[in-house]
Amino acid sequence: MSQFKKYGTLIFATVLLIHCLFIYLKMGEARTITKLTLIPILIVFLASFEGRSSWLVYVGLVFSFLGDLFLSFSGELFFLVGMLAFIGTHICNGIFFISLQKGKLGKGSATYISFLVLLLFSAIVFSQIKPNLGSFELPIIIYMCIICLMAVLATGTLQNPSIKGLAMKFIIPGAGFFVLSDTILAVNKFLFYNPLHDIIVMLTYGLAQYLLVKGFSGIKTIKHT
Repeated sequence: MSQFKKYGTLIFATVLLIHCLFIYLKMGEARTITKLTLIPILIVFLASFEGRSSWLVYVGLVFSFLGDLFLSFSGELFFLVGMLAFIGTHICNGIFFISLQKGKLGKGSATYISFLVLLLFSAIVFSQIKPNLGSFELPIIIYMCIICLMAVLATGTLQNPSIKGLAMKFIIPGAGFFVLSDTILAVNKFLFYNPLHDIIVMLTYGLAQYLLVKGFSGIKTIKHT
């Protein structure tokens, strides 16, 4: 475990870059394997740190793995089920972020600013993709609301002085990259498709998950000490 703690970042980054290479080379089966390796690597990486993490964090990562699995298949049903799995991730992370705010939920100017920015950003994105959503309109609205709420709650962790540094370095950027990744994914699917955008989606997604896990591992260590 200690070795994985030391080299986990390198292992994850290597697999992510190989995965992006497989996307570029259009190696379907190989990219599926590498994609489904990413979250298990992060789970082991998180477990390698001393202390106990909230079960919500691990459940959220399992939901992400399931989301990656379902989105590896083609078809509207798999897309919807994959989106539902990632909703589970955002709900778990959001509840965990609430628990970190020590009774100061919704307080702080950063929370209000993030809410307004995300509201405006989501409205602009939705207005662009809405004509092409069809039966996906309601699920996309629900998903956008939940992921943006998760990002706002991530900003609220600044209210906890003991983890303020972790919030600024890892948790808030991680949540932000999650929103960015899913925005690019939605634009690529419902507005205009560019195969190279799949690489950008995975790079931002991988960075989002890694930053969040780094934040979770830091919180785990603080609680342990």
